[in-house]
Amino acid sequence: MVTINRRSALRFFGGAALAAPVLPMLPQTAFAQELVVPNTLENFKRGTIHSMHPEQRSFTIVWEDLGRVKMKAADLVTNFNQLKVGNVVDVHWYDYMDFLIAKKTPETTKRGDAMKAQNARLQGIPGAQERIILWSMDGMATKLDPATNTIFLIYKSGGEPDKPAPNSGEVIQLPPIVTPEGKAAMAQIKVGDELTTVWSRQTAIKATVIR
Repeated sequence: MVTINRRSALRFFGGAALAAPVLPMLPQTAFAQELVVPNTLENFKRGTIHSMHPEQRSFTIVWEDLGRVKMKAADLVTNFNQLKVGNVVDVHWYDYMDFLIAKKTPETTKRGDAMKAQNARLQGIPGAQERIILWSMDGMATKLDPATNTIFLIYKSGGEPDKPAPNSGEVIQLPPIVTPEGKAAMAQIKVGDELTTVWSRQTAIKATVIR
């Protein structure tokens, strides 16, 4: 039975790029090249730390307009060990980016696995040694929202690191598509298509304590 719960409304994920032969797309060999999250996805926002996860080097922050979001702290966040629950912080962070959304085939699954093995880097950020984690989610498309460039799918496998995997059969709202390739690709997706997807993770690069 298909279920929808509160988690599916929490801006769970971030964008997508479909690999379809008849459309503009990331080159099929893109995963053999350097994968980059552009600085157009960098954000600056003030929020309150809700919880810390030292074992995962991540924290959950509450934004006034985005709600509660969990993000990885890159190695550039040199004061991570000094951050505390309740701190009001100004955070520089990179949002989710789509790297692959494709109809699930052995070829696209292999491509996605290769991307995840490589991970990505942030554009224009000198000194960062740690790669940006890529993750995947697979499932069947149940709803398409062109107005917001968003896909909904029935969860089958995968999930973001450090977050509980959704329940089998749960409907997940993927993040808004941000790449031109993904937006073009979404036009070719139909409800009922089995998809494989790859995304970058939300990642903080600086957290300045205000109080």
